[in-house]
This record gives sequence, structure tokens and C-alpha cells, in this order.
Amino acid sequence: MKSGFLLFLCLVAVACAAAQAAFAQEAKPAGRTPPSFKPKFAVRPLKNAHARMAEIRTESSTSTTIPLWNYRVVSPIDGHTYSGMMVGRSPFFHGARTTTVTSYVVPVRLTFSDTGFVFDPTAPDGCINNDTVESLTTNSPIFLNASFIMNGVNVGTTQYIDAFQRANFWADLSATGNRYHALLSLTTLSAVSVTVPVANGVTEFGFCGYYGNMDINWWDNYVQTTLIPSLAGKGVNATNLPIFLFDSVVMYENGDPNQCCVLGYHSAYSSPVQTYSVIDFDTSATWSLDISVASHEVGEWMNDPLGTNPTPPWGNIGQVSGCQGNLEVGDPLSGTYFTPVTMPNGFTYNPQELAFFSWFYRQSPSIGPGGLFSNNGTFSTDAGPVCR
Repeated sequence: MKSGFLLFLCLVAVACAAAQAAFAQEAKPAGRTPPSFKPKFAVRPLKNAHARMAEIRTESSTSTTIPLWNYRVVSPIDGHTYSGMMVGRSPFFHGARTTTVTSYVVPVRLTFSDTGFVFDPTAPDGCINNDTVESLTTNSPIFLNASFIMNGVNVGTTQYIDAFQRANFWADLSATGNRYHALLSLTTLSAVSVTVPVANGVTEFGFCGYYGNMDINWWDNYVQTTLIPSLAGKGVNATNLPIFLFDSVVMYENGDPNQCCVLGYHSAYSSPVQTYSVIDFDTSATWSLDISVASHEVGEWMNDPLGTNPTPPWGNIGQVSGCQGNLEVGDPLSGTYFTPVTMPNGFTYNPQELAFFSWFYRQSPSIGPGGLFSNNGTFSTDAGPVCR
């Protein structure tokens, strides 16, 4: 079983030779690898969220949407009061407050009409030792327990995003021991098959075979109008989190394949509010490592489920050029990895490092472990002056 990025690259020479030989036998174009493509992540906020806040609080309190808690914080950087919603229950009550949200992993089998190529998360893949994207994802620390040390502090044996959330508010939670959690309960559904029209997607060539490049607007409209409604009979609804899983498919913006490449996003819509996430597990060795996209997007869903939690403006870091003013905990550290985590299946996973609450709101000292501002020590100071 492959483990880590160095071994990954070493095995590419062998695995990809076989995979690419198979691709070459098929009548497919050579593809292209435009040099300007830049990996990035997106958020598609709930429309009219601020006008709907009272309604959403009621939905949460009556369990017609996911459990949400409200926070208010005064940032010393500008003296302004910021408020928002997170998934779970408040960590500020020092009690045993475990919340579990059912998560439906939905593998999406995408057929690209321009080539007929099929990207299937449930199929054995030569680029990952003939394992499947579905298996590697569902057996990862996104859903299964591992022991986590963050900034030299043992924050517990749990899922990665729960461990991050505990670290996020460590000054308030450390005295409670192992009694605060925000967890995902996993249900895996059968793969759904979707055909991507020629006008909405192109097949590209990566380092280890092909990857898909799909119009995010076309896809997201399909998710909201067709895919999620079609899964209602299987239990998917506003009280849980559907995660749509791709194998080596990224997305482009503004209808332009050259405005690539979104590796994943989270979003919310409807009433009661339905949250969901879309993630890629890249086996083409082109964009990202294993669960880095999943950790980025699930972490952001946990901390900013509606995509609307405001912060003092920050920027010019990570994937962000210019200024941004939201609590997207993955964006400042896009492409920066947490310590690798080896799971019982023998695979060594690479979650992304994430930024703490204190980093965004410029809290000093940080309420995170070790007095640092991200969960693997990359940020030793906060986000700094208001970005302008």
C-alpha cells in the first residue's frame, strides 16, 4: 500500500506506466496540461443568509437542519463584533457536548462526453495500487479515529476534523478532558452516474493518466436541482451532510476551462437549509494528495457551514491573492499539509493543515494549543493588520 508523498512519487513510475499504457490503447486525444492552471478551493454561500438567520436558528433548534451553534466575538484588530454559526454545539460551556452528524458519501461516476472517459471512484485504480478512491476515503481519518498531537498537545483519539475543532477552542476545552466532540457518522451510498456534456467538461492529461475538468456552475446546478432531490429516498436531507466524491475530476469557473482548477467546495441552499460538500481525491498525481481536499472542505463546512461567517479582512496568503473576509479555515493554508497519519488499512494520509479561530479574529494569546494559530504550527502569529 502506498504511504506518503515520496513513496507516491516513487511508485508513479511503475503504476503510471501501466495505467498510461492502458489509456494509450483507447481512442482518446492526448489531452493538454495548461501551465497556468492553479489548484484552489471555493465556497458557494447560502443566498440571502443574513436575512434568514432567525429562520435557520429555528430550523436547527427543531432538528430540521444540521445542529448549529452561534458565536459572537469582538476582534481587537478593529474593535468590531463578529457573529456567525458553526456545526455542533458551543465549546464555551465546558461540558460534555458531543454532536454527531450523519454524513453520506456519494461516489460520483463521471463520464466525459468529449472522450467517453469514465472517472469512477469505485473502480480499482492503477495509480493507487488498484485500490479505490471510495475505499481510501471512507477508511481515512476524516471518518475513522486516529490519535492526534497538535502543536505538541494530545487533543485526543478521534476524527481529524473533530480533533481540529477541539484544538480550535483548546483553552476552553482542555479542562473538560475528552468530553467535547463534533463527529461525522458515515454512510456510504452506491455510486451515481452522471454524463458531462461536451459543452461542460473536457478531459485533460495529468502526471498519472487523465483527469476531468468540469464546469462548476453546470455541476452545482445539477447537484441542487437533480442529484440531492434524487437521493431523498436514501436518507439524504437537510439534517445530514452529503459529500460528493470524485476520482480525479476538478472544476473550472466562469464557463472557461482555462479558469481551473477548483479541487472542492462546500455550499448551502434551500429551506430548511441543506449543506453539502464536493471533494476530489486526485489519483492523476497532478493537483493534491489523497484526503487533503476532504480535510479542507469538511473543516470549512464545520466552521462556516453557510459560507457566510464574517471575519476582519485577511489575505495575500495561501490560495488568496488580495483580501478575503470569511472563516474559511483551509484557504490560508491551501497546499500545506498536517503531519501524515497512517491508518489500519496501511495507507498514510495527508490531511491539510488548518487555521484556528484565533488567527482570523486576531485573538492574543491564541486559544489554540501551544499558543499557536494553526494546528501544525505553521502560523505562529495571527492574520495581522486588516487587509486593504
